[in-house]
Amino acid sequence: MIVTTARKQAIRLEQKAKEVANKLGALFIERKDESVADMIERHQTNVIVVGKGRLTLYPANNGDPFFYHPSSAMFRVKQWSRGVSDPFIDAAALKKGMSMVDCTLGLASDSLVAKLAVGVNGRVIGLEANPVVAYIVQEGLQTWQEGSEEMIQRMREIEVIHKHHLAYLQSAETSSIDVVYFDPMFEVHVETSKGIKGLKSIACHDDLNEEILSHAKRVAKSRVVLKDHWQSERFERFGFNQVKRQHAAFHYGSIDVSTK
Repeated sequence: MIVTTARKQAIRLEQKAKEVANKLGALFIERKDESVADMIERHQTNVIVVGKGRLTLYPANNGDPFFYHPSSAMFRVKQWSRGVSDPFIDAAALKKGMSMVDCTLGLASDSLVAKLAVGVNGRVIGLEANPVVAYIVQEGLQTWQEGSEEMIQRMREIEVIHKHHLAYLQSAETSSIDVVYFDPMFEVHVETSKGIKGLKSIACHDDLNEEILSHAKRVAKSRVVLKDHWQSERFERFGFNQVKRQHAAFHYGSIDVSTK
């Protein structure tokens, strides 16, 4: 993988690009007048472009570019601030001061809404198996500027960890986190936003299985929550109580482990 700068303000961005390359173990190359497509063709590898306020990953496999954006969370946060309930928060039964581990962080949309729900004294940990995705999302959460002051502050408080969720859950203490959450790639195709399209080509596609779920139920104090396509067999296969929502492409399901 190589790291370069945007064409505009290339000199000003060069030091930041070198820092990104160093942290990711990548090679920094001056942008000059070369296009991203030409750089990919010449080096046969992924290219990260460091721009003003944004990092963008261009995959060598011609996949969609990936960059951080709050995505659907922007609308959901506005609704939440107006007192409108959020289906995910309802399914997870999150309240002020609780803790949650998001096992499939992605763009951290659900983690952001969760952090608003649990508040400054609550804790949200986001796990991401892909080191580049983890780095780009962590940087985005720390530098994003749009939105309310509360939203921006909660973004800064989300803890991003580059680790596969199975390894994390295996080493976590029993009943150490209130809610364990999974949002695996859907088994059924759903039209997605540009940001999600970029994520799909590089994200970890490991499926949920009995070993992962057994650790999740051990670690969770309150609930294990799953987000999936409304037709998914995972809800029934793993014993989730599916909350059906009319006209919604995806549903949430939960397993109550508070009485274990």
